Amino acid sequence: MGKRLFYSLYATDGFINLPTDPTGCLDRRSIYVFGFVGGLWKVQDKYTGKCRICDPSLDPANITARDNLRGTAVIPSPLIKMDMDDELFITLTNLGLLRAAEPILDIHTIHIHGGHVATQLDGVPETSFGVPVTPIGAPSISVTYYFKPETAGSYFYHCHHEASEHVQMGMYGGLIVYPAAKDVSDYITSKGVTNRNFANSKASSFFNKEYVILLSDIDSTWHDAVQNQTDFNPVNFKPDWWLVNGRAFPDTLLPSGVPVGGGAYKIPAGYDSYVHIKNEQRFLLRLINMGYQPVPWHTHGWHGRVVNKDAHPQPHWNKGFTQLVGSGESYDILFIAEDKRPLYSDYIFCGKGGFPALMTQVDTATRESKTAGTFMPGFGDSDTLWANTPKAGGTNLCPFPGNFQINNYGTTDNFFFPQFYIAHNHDDYKVTNNGVYPGGQLIFIQTDLPKEKPHPACRPEPDPECRESTNHNPKHS
Repeated sequence: MGKRLFYSLYATDGFINLPTDPTGCLDRRSIYVFGFVGGLWKVQDKYTGKCRICDPSLDPANITARDNLRGTAVIPSPLIKMDMDDELFITLTNLGLLRAAEPILDIHTIHIHGGHVATQLDGVPETSFGVPVTPIGAPSISVTYYFKPETAGSYFYHCHHEASEHVQMGMYGGLIVYPAAKDVSDYITSKGVTNRNFANSKASSFFNKEYVILLSDIDSTWHDAVQNQTDFNPVNFKPDWWLVNGRAFPDTLLPSGVPVGGGAYKIPAGYDSYVHIKNEQRFLLRLINMGYQPVPWHTHGWHGRVVNKDAHPQPHWNKGFTQLVGSGESYDILFIAEDKRPLYSDYIFCGKGGFPALMTQVDTATRESKTAGTFMPGFGDSDTLWANTPKAGGTNLCPFPGNFQINNYGTTDNFFFPQFYIAHNHDDYKVTNNGVYPGGQLIFIQTDLPKEKPHPACRPEPDPECRESTNHNPKHS
């Protein structure tokens, strides 16, 4: 039957602190931002009319709780999730932009990008209205937007007042629409599977896990100009940080609830970008580009199928390994973490074609390069050529939030898993933090195999020596 979802969003400003190096340990760059804060206030059953309060502090009438949100914006804004048969109500209250050098009293709006809504609800102030600032301590001056989706998929929302500036400043968030439970009920045959395991109403869109990958870019000069209320011409736009879910690598390794940076900012729930799956699982990457530059998004390890484009099912299921995501586009791409052991484990642990095991080769190269004075440690200051790969969400390279385990293949003989891949913007200079590599739009994918057994003992290969052969051409015999 569906539900009515009541979200309270508050327009305000704040700061994020972006990494300047691959470890996240050096002094960070403080960036002034705009954004929406808040979240799901209450849910109403459309059939019974009963309401469930999710967060009483988000009642727009709660003046004290509302005013405590002033100045707390980060990037991105809260993630909204709903089903096809739900109705969405977003109450917007404008708290003003008070952390700039001089207070900014701009109006703000909610535009649901891709939503087929009436003009009055489209969030474009030139054709409808804008929401003015509510003074501190005064009753909320609020307006509620209504949205009824027509198709499942990945949408997003943003402020459309002075969109060139307000979107760059960070006023955007993801909006995910799932198929209605009744539309996929025939495909739900396993315990724990719901309609929210499908990207659309087709059985082939089933996934085990999903990740929102909201892409954006930062021109720090522009942000500084807004903060200090000095002139900036947008045609001079030149980004120097590139973000995934409001974070640049290595912060992309951390769960959304872990605070980072000098201001200890954390991003809203639902925006984790460290992809952690099990072998043979199906996982969905919801690519959303809120930046001003197209992103050639490249995922290592597997080829993915586009199941939705701009919240519409794709009947031909184009398959690829790099997807160009233009500004304002969304792609839902489905991957299957196929097992690569049949193809590669023998070579890695035993060798093949006359070459020794890869593990042996890297160990030898490590030793010989140290002797020759050409050794360069693997990522994470490893003492071998193998990287100290951050495992399951963090690094232990320095005092950095998390201090999770690392994986080094040189110390895990005969175990193929976990496997680690990256996904990133293939304009590789955007995988930097103001030019320092690696950084920017880079995420990790970890694939586990529960209860893996060590690779079996190596069997002798046939003699790998090449033998001369005589070409025999009957025409010349």
